[in-house]
Amino acid sequence: MGIQLVAVHHADHGLGAVEAIAQGVPGLGRRLVEATPGIAGALVLSTCNRVEVYLQSDLPLAAVAEAVRRDLTSGPDAPADVALLELADADAIDHLFHVTAGLDSMVVGDREVAAQVRRALLEARTARTASGLLVSVVEQALRTARLVTQRTRLATRGRSVVSVALDLVPRAWQASRVLIVGTGAYAGAVVADLAERGCRDIAVFSHSGRAEAFARSHSGVRAVADPLSGAMVDADVVVACRGSGVPAVLAEDVREAVAARDHRELVLVDLAVGRDVELACADLPGALLLDLETISRHVPDAAHRDVIRARELVRTGVGEALARLRGREMDPAVIALRDTVHDMVHDEVDRLPLGRELTREEAAHALRRLAARLVHVPSVRARKAAVEGRSEEYLWALSELWGLEAPTRPVLGNLELDGPAQESARMVAPDTLDEDSCPVTGLRVDDLGGVEEAPRREAM
Repeated sequence: MGIQLVAVHHADHGLGAVEAIAQGVPGLGRRLVEATPGIAGALVLSTCNRVEVYLQSDLPLAAVAEAVRRDLTSGPDAPADVALLELADADAIDHLFHVTAGLDSMVVGDREVAAQVRRALLEARTARTASGLLVSVVEQALRTARLVTQRTRLATRGRSVVSVALDLVPRAWQASRVLIVGTGAYAGAVVADLAERGCRDIAVFSHSGRAEAFARSHSGVRAVADPLSGAMVDADVVVACRGSGVPAVLAEDVREAVAARDHRELVLVDLAVGRDVELACADLPGALLLDLETISRHVPDAAHRDVIRARELVRTGVGEALARLRGREMDPAVIALRDTVHDMVHDEVDRLPLGRELTREEAAHALRRLAARLVHVPSVRARKAAVEGRSEEYLWALSELWGLEAPTRPVLGNLELDGPAQESARMVAPDTLDEDSCPVTGLRVDDLGGVEEAPRREAM
């Protein structure tokens, strides 16, 4: 199974397409895993400028993309002809690392995107769609993102969609009153950014009744009750960040609030892809609307040197992740090897006498039997490789497996014969060792005697 990515991105499809597609995100991962055989895991990352679906699947990428397309475009407002971004394996992992490090964001170095990836992983775990492979790759991407934060100045510059949006509001924040509508992913980031700017009058409103709990968990924040139009009367700036896909700030409420404020300007900042503020508010006298399209046009450039350094860290992180995954290709072989050895040990333990203390000779006998079984198949394979002229190939494999550097020793000067083909080595099953003889010494396991037969046992 591999990692696959199917996505809608603002740079390729526009914010409108992202907004329309985002309506189908709730429950998407669970639906894909349950409805599509061959998809073992799914993680959905939905932010203000992207909807990305990471999947673990053994299906062709085209089939996975079609399953995602059918689900995401089933809504009444979803664009049916959107050209989804499709990536697989190393390309998908590379994209995930760049996204998590904030290098593929609307605001380069966005300090919020790693938190969004972490929440997406938590949601996938809660929905039981986070496969082991997805968890491993995402956690490695998050570790690399932390290195980017620690070793560059991208995050310390405070770049995020929230900070850029608030930069566009010409206010003396120490004397401003801010109302946050919603307690979702961005609400905590808004509170933190406002606190850094010196704002001390922050209120929160929630239609779902979570305002009180949010206020208790964020110092300096107070909860306000219905109606929303009344709460907006006392605010200078309203920041909407619910992201539910249904407008929370309606034009009629804004009109009432502005009228009650003697038409003093009310600034509306909409951070949601699916629009938390009705678009009609932009045409209301006394209201100034800043939405994501407006914010995206004012994104500052990141420092070139920091971006280069961040990309180097991401490249290194991706390389390490791919190396770990390549190492996992041998997991079945390692498991089979361990199981074989454990079975042999179990067989030898079953042969030991019960009801009395084991003697030194009996312990040595059992260990030599086990050693004989362990080297039996490699010994037969060695002879077979020599007969077939593959000695160098076998020695290379022996060096890789055991770290041994054992040279060959020619028996005769010329082993090339004309006539009948040479007899090939006979493979003997390990479980029949008691009845068969060693192909090298000619001894049988039954020949193992007491301690006085040590030389013969060593040979065996």
